[in-house]
Amino acid sequence: MHLKIITIAALLVLSSCSDREPSVVSTLPAPMPVDLVIENVTVIDPEQRSVSANRNVTINAGRIVAIEGDSRANALEPKHVVDGSGKFLIPGLMDMHVHTAVRPVTEDTFKLLIANGVTGVRDMSADCWEPRGELFLCIDEMRDYARRIEAGEITGPRLLRLSSAIVQSAPTWQLPEDPDPAYSPITAEQGRSIANSLHQRGVDLIKTYDRFHPDAYRAMLEEASLLGLEVSGHLPIFVSTAEASDLGQRSIEHARDILTDCSDFGPVYRSGNMAMLNGETEAGWPKQDDLRVQSVTGFNPERCDALLSKLANNATHYVPTHGTRELDFRADQDEYRNNPCMVLMSAFVLNDWQRDLDKTAGQNAERLPEYEAYYQHGLQLTKRAIDVDVPVMIGTDANDTMIIPGISLHEEMARFAEAGIEPMDILRAATSTPATYLDREDDFGGVSTGKIADLLLLSSNPLEDISATRDISAVIFGGELMDRTRLTSILRTLPSEQSEVDEAKKDRCLGLHE
Repeated sequence: MHLKIITIAALLVLSSCSDREPSVVSTLPAPMPVDLVIENVTVIDPEQRSVSANRNVTINAGRIVAIEGDSRANALEPKHVVDGSGKFLIPGLMDMHVHTAVRPVTEDTFKLLIANGVTGVRDMSADCWEPRGELFLCIDEMRDYARRIEAGEITGPRLLRLSSAIVQSAPTWQLPEDPDPAYSPITAEQGRSIANSLHQRGVDLIKTYDRFHPDAYRAMLEEASLLGLEVSGHLPIFVSTAEASDLGQRSIEHARDILTDCSDFGPVYRSGNMAMLNGETEAGWPKQDDLRVQSVTGFNPERCDALLSKLANNATHYVPTHGTRELDFRADQDEYRNNPCMVLMSAFVLNDWQRDLDKTAGQNAERLPEYEAYYQHGLQLTKRAIDVDVPVMIGTDANDTMIIPGISLHEEMARFAEAGIEPMDILRAATSTPATYLDREDDFGGVSTGKIADLLLLSSNPLEDISATRDISAVIFGGELMDRTRLTSILRTLPSEQSEVDEAKKDRCLGLHE
C-alpha cells in the first residue's frame, strides 16, 4: 500500500511538471559531510599488488568509503582535505612480534609504534602468571589498553592479538617464586590442562618456548585445536619444524628453527636432544655453536624446499625477527651501540640493554664471522620462503635489546630488502599477510573501499626504495589524521621518565636535521 501511494504521488508530480518549462532550480543533493579526503595521491595496495596514480581517497566514520580517479565530487563536504600530490598512500604497518606488556614502558612503547606508522601489533607476551607481580601486565590490563586505544583515549596501535605468558616445561623467569607446577607442563595431562586454563583466561594464543617436553607440547596443541585456541612461538628443541607445522602450530618465531631443519644437521640436533631427554646421557646435548655453524654448512636445498612447501601448504606463518640475530655479531660495534634513536628509550630499558650488549660483545671474537654467516643465511632463507609462498610476516621483538619499537620495523624491512626481497613483497609481509593471518582481510591489509582507514601517507615511493616507509608525512588511524607535526610532538615527549636528554640526538633521530 505504501509503495502504491508513493508511486501514484510520483506520477502526479511528473505529469504536473510535463506542461511546464524546465526548472532552473538545482536538483543536486546537499553536500555529503565526510571526515577526510586525500586528493591526487598514488595508492599502493599490497593486497592487490596494485599501484594507482591520481586517486582521491574519501574517508568517513573511520573507514575508506570511496577511491576515485576523477576530481573530488562537488557533493562532498570534507572536514579535512589533504593534498596528496607527489605522495604515496599505503596501509598502516603491522608488527607481528612485539613486547609492550612491561609496566614501566608500555605507554611509551605505544607512542613509539604509532608515531612510526605501526598501526597494529601482535603482542607475544601479553599476560602474567598469578599471583601477579609488579613488572608484567596481565591480560585484563592489556584488554583495557586495547579498549582505550580503540576509543581514542590514549595514543597507540591496535592490539590485534594478545598471547599468554611463556609456556614451557622448564620454569621461566616470568614465573613468581614457588610457582604452581601446572604452569610448567611436563605430562600430556598437564599439557591439556594448561590449554584449557589459558582458554578460560581469555588469551588469543598460547606462546610456546624452547624447553617444552614433547608429550606435553603435543597434547597441548591437540587440546588447543579442539578449543579453537592458537599456538605460536618457539619450537621445543625436541620437535622439528615439519612436525610442529603438521600439529597445527600457527606461527614460528625467529630465524632459527627453520634454519636448523633446512640442514642435514637438523635430524642430528633433534635426535640428540631426544636421546638426552630419554636418559642417554652419553649422547650429550648438541652444542649451540654447532647448531649455528652446521645449520649453514649443512644446508640441504632439497630438504629445505620440502619443508617450506609443507609450511606453505599448512599456512604455517613465519616471523623471522632478523634484528635479534644481528645483535649477535654487532654488539661490540660503536656505530650499532650508539644508535641516536636510543635517546627515545627509558633508562629502565637502556640499563638492561647495556648489560646484554656487554655480555654478547664478550664472546670470542673469532666466532663473530660464524654469527654473521648465520644471520646472512637466515636472510636468504626468508627470501626462499617468500618465493615459494610461505606466509611470512614482519615482526621485530620490539623492546628486546636494540630493538626500538616502531623504528625497528623499518629496520627489519630494510633487512628484507638486503635479502633481495621485492618491495611489494616486503609491504605485504607488514600489511596484507598479517591481515590474512588475523582473518581480518575486510578490515586491514590493503587500501580499498570498506577497509578501516589505518593508513600511511608517504613523501616518497616505497616501491623504489623500501626505506621510504620512514618518510612519513602523516599517519591516519581509524580515519583520524596525525600529521608530521603531531607525530614529532609525540616523539619529543619520549622518554617520559627522563627530563634531560640530548636534544641534538633526538632531532637527528627524528630527521629534523642532518
